Amino acid sequence: MARSEVFVVDPIPWGNLSGEDMETLLAVFICKQRPEANRVRPSSGDNGIDLQVKNGDGTYDVYQVKKFAHTLKTSQKSQIKKSLKSLNDYIRETGYKVANWYLVLPLDPTPQNLKWFKEITKELPYNCDWVGLPNIQAWATDMPEVYDYFLGNGIREVERLVHTFIEAARVDDLHDDKALLSKLHSICDMLENRDPNYAYTVNIASKFDEHSYFITRPNLVFSFLEKRPDGSSITVDVIAKYKEATSFAKITFPVQFVPQNQEQREQLESFKKYGTSLADFPVRLADTGNIPFLKDTLPDAQIQSCRAFILPQNEGNDLELILASSSASVSLKQVERTHGIEGGAQWTGEDESECLRVQLIFDGDATTTVKMNFTIKNIGGKPVDKVKDAITVCQELSQGSEFNLHSPDGEAFLSIDNLPTNNLPDFAQLQEIAQLYSDLQRRSSSEILFPEFKEIRDFDIQNDIIALALLEHKNAYIFHKWDGLSFTLNPGMSIRKVSFPSCIHGVSRLNAYVGRRKVFLGYYQWYANVSGCKTISEKTGEYRLLPMDGVNGVVAKKIVTATAKVRKYESQVFFGDVIDFSHITLIPLDESDHRDGK
Repeated sequence: MARSEVFVVDPIPWGNLSGEDMETLLAVFICKQRPEANRVRPSSGDNGIDLQVKNGDGTYDVYQVKKFAHTLKTSQKSQIKKSLKSLNDYIRETGYKVANWYLVLPLDPTPQNLKWFKEITKELPYNCDWVGLPNIQAWATDMPEVYDYFLGNGIREVERLVHTFIEAARVDDLHDDKALLSKLHSICDMLENRDPNYAYTVNIASKFDEHSYFITRPNLVFSFLEKRPDGSSITVDVIAKYKEATSFAKITFPVQFVPQNQEQREQLESFKKYGTSLADFPVRLADTGNIPFLKDTLPDAQIQSCRAFILPQNEGNDLELILASSSASVSLKQVERTHGIEGGAQWTGEDESECLRVQLIFDGDATTTVKMNFTIKNIGGKPVDKVKDAITVCQELSQGSEFNLHSPDGEAFLSIDNLPTNNLPDFAQLQEIAQLYSDLQRRSSSEILFPEFKEIRDFDIQNDIIALALLEHKNAYIFHKWDGLSFTLNPGMSIRKVSFPSCIHGVSRLNAYVGRRKVFLGYYQWYANVSGCKTISEKTGEYRLLPMDGVNGVVAKKIVTATAKVRKYESQVFFGDVIDFSHITLIPLDESDHRDGK
């Protein structure tokens, strides 16, 4: 059984802490409770926001952390009001939506403080709360490891346990994997209790396991692999307990990038200039002195190769933009927003369907230029109306239409006048298909999802065009060419009773075909003149009726109401006299007209 470690931290002397230590402790307490919180760096202008948490409805809970531990002075009240004003200015400028604003400080408010706080927040459209000393003392009691790690002996205890772990993993004569794993798990449990920032997962892999030991996943900071004497391996994954763990408890070490080909060299240049991500990139460690699991345990010479997964570090608050021309627009939600070490930056956004991705690249030199790249992807399985908007915008972009970017409230952000012009696909045909599916959607009670590209067939598109025409002109007949009709007679019936030329008519289901999916749209009646019949198999009763030539060699279709009579005659073929489509108005399906049926 893993041993639980209990340790006691004396009451925290809040009034004696430095401002930096105070704000670090309070911020980590908040992040431990709300792991998805992200920190807003003052270097980029915090807009009155120290920490923010995005809610499911798109609003934010905002935390403003202050170090004030004694009765508020006039200057301190001014600082709080200034932070609140910065937030409200930011809300007006960007449309940023706040649900709750929390003032966090180690101070129990006096009645006068509460009166003042209510006065400065009473007109605000979001909830405001003072989170004071009683709340913070409760956090410190529940999470004693936070103070111990940052201001006590906790970080040294973590280093000691790490060293113990490495030594246990290297025992040559411990061949019982279960016993080894139990011991390592016990050490990991103790590490987890003492380290407020990181959790530790350990696994033993067989020497015959040739798969990659490193699996990227959310909150994974790094993995360390230790080869055992018998060829098996111990893998330790270090997991961030909260999103901003690497901000408050940095793990830093110098590395040298060693790109192996031109593609990796280009990726590295983009990373340095714009801060974009690197995936499975070869690096060489220059120093292991600051790395848990390696510090004081491995000489540099033993490190042969490493792979780095560097994810984009989003900076600032999420930025939503509208990409619009004179006839098309789409809303873009921020996916990435990064800065590179060489002064450039990039912003990437996606539309609601996640089909259209737009990347803005800022070079950041003396004559800053902005480049724009856009791609359409993953349209399969998405609602057709959402996909249609994305495809329409792409079509106009590819044709060089003038676009601009603005915030949701209409404030101009950027005019786009240097769109990429090379290797752009032609979205015109795809736009026509998307419009067809969207028009069908408005006439269908079933949700129509866009198919994969490879599932779109020309034959189905022609069928869908006819189906749409029938729905748009319900009181008229739609004429189009046809190439005949194959059918099977019911037993005991003979085609010899029918004289040719003749007219056939019947009722069928009106279906649209969207990729592999059939969408039911109603019923239609149809008429067609046939010149003769081709026998496919007398034994099975299979025949094919052949169309007439010229103007009478078409099929006429019209929407009908789905009555019991209509459903009764569905998929049956009836024969009658030839109809001259150029002079005679077609009559509705009537039971008295039936002469010979299947």
